[in-house]
Amino acid sequence: MPILPIILVTAACLPLPWPAPPGGLSAGGAVVLSLLVTAVPVLIAVGLSQWVAVTLAGDPGRRPDVFRTYLRGRRWLSFAQLAFSGLVLAGCGWGWTVWHALLVPHGETELLPPGAEALVPLPYVLMLLGCWAAFHRADAALHRTSRAAARRFWSVPGYVFYHARQLALLVLFPAAVFAAHQGLSRWFPVTVRGVVYQLAAVAGGVLVVVGLPWLARPLLGLKRLPPGPVRDRLEATARRLDCRLADLLVWPTPGAAAHAQTMGVTPWARYVVFTDRLLDNLTPDELDAVFGHEAGHVHRSDTAYYAAFFVLSGAVGMAVVLAGEQLAAHWGWEPSAAGRPGWQTVPPVLLAFGYVFGAFGLVSRRCERQADVSGARAGSCGDAWCTTHTADTVLPPGGKHLCRCGTLALARAVDRVAALNGGEAGVPAGLWARAWGRLRAWQHGPLGDRAVFLRKLADDPHLGDRTDREATQFRRAVLGALAAALLTLGTAVGWGDLWARM
Repeated sequence: MPILPIILVTAACLPLPWPAPPGGLSAGGAVVLSLLVTAVPVLIAVGLSQWVAVTLAGDPGRRPDVFRTYLRGRRWLSFAQLAFSGLVLAGCGWGWTVWHALLVPHGETELLPPGAEALVPLPYVLMLLGCWAAFHRADAALHRTSRAAARRFWSVPGYVFYHARQLALLVLFPAAVFAAHQGLSRWFPVTVRGVVYQLAAVAGGVLVVVGLPWLARPLLGLKRLPPGPVRDRLEATARRLDCRLADLLVWPTPGAAAHAQTMGVTPWARYVVFTDRLLDNLTPDELDAVFGHEAGHVHRSDTAYYAAFFVLSGAVGMAVVLAGEQLAAHWGWEPSAAGRPGWQTVPPVLLAFGYVFGAFGLVSRRCERQADVSGARAGSCGDAWCTTHTADTVLPPGGKHLCRCGTLALARAVDRVAALNGGEAGVPAGLWARAWGRLRAWQHGPLGDRAVFLRKLADDPHLGDRTDREATQFRRAVLGALAAALLTLGTAVGWGDLWARM
């Protein structure tokens, strides 16, 4: 899940005092200027896509180098999109225009209509849509020169829709819920502070967490993995590992992506999803190992653990804010502008951003390392030093053992996934390259580092038990520390006040 974009898009919906349009521009002028600046990243994407298409048309043999350069350019452009979005909001007057030009009468004052603040991040969304339309040409050219060329590639609308529905589900949906809550708080403050609304909000949050996979399946275009040898093998592996699922799904991407993921916290709404490119390129033992990795997430209830982490972290953060307000009131300090929210909301957002990147990143990488051990065990027999598996090899149930063959199968799968997604096997040379790789893979860890760990695991099976034990202790310690902090702060600030602020 793109957690950091969720935070940034949601933060843009906060009631911030955005600067007025420059040069005394009217609201209409601010809109025109914002659109012009929004077009700049799109033009850059057009140029990059043009270079890819022309280069591959002249020399298809340059595909590996072109692919890597293209992905690097797209990554840098993703940062540029955020920078240009900030320029549009703060420098072109878009944020001010949304919060001032759309006001409507409400009693003796004027208020922004409920949910209208969701228009603030609209320039960022338009940039993404425009860049995706531009990148279609490049990705189509890369598709024609790949092993997946036999698959029919998307049209431009289909390609944009493929990306847009992921954005809608994973980023815009949480931001829209936040914007709707803000709007209700603004128009109906008494109702929002009531117990009925708060209990309904909690129940709605639980329903969203549990039922999100049901929504994701049609929205992302996920299909049931068709009957055949692949499905039969994966179902047999699921039974052997005692992994309870609602179904196995395939994500049709016409060869554009190679990854797998688990969705859902309950067995009746839990899916393991494979992209078509991953299924096309992994060998049976590698696919077993990848499924075992996902089964590891299921067995340890990682999705539920992440939800508990964020709920506790949010409650602790709110308690800290409330404690600060109470302390400031005790000292006689009063906020300016009659207590209206302003730029003082930005530091907590930045702190939340850093906390997610640092604390959750550390937790998530530990969980991924633990799941890698599970993936290695999924295809392992009882002989830790076996050299090969045959058709007669019996894999014990439960995935409790580690062997060299099963571990190296996952290592090969990791290398293959890295190559399919435009990376290179192994740990990159150079301090900057390694640092950049860790920054990009802040949530899961660099694939090269994970492959190195798996090869160490193949040479030292006891490393798996140590890794599993240390990760479990760390996960428990994190939740324990958050629970203790919440208990201490909640008692200090008052549980009633804290609940009202939640």
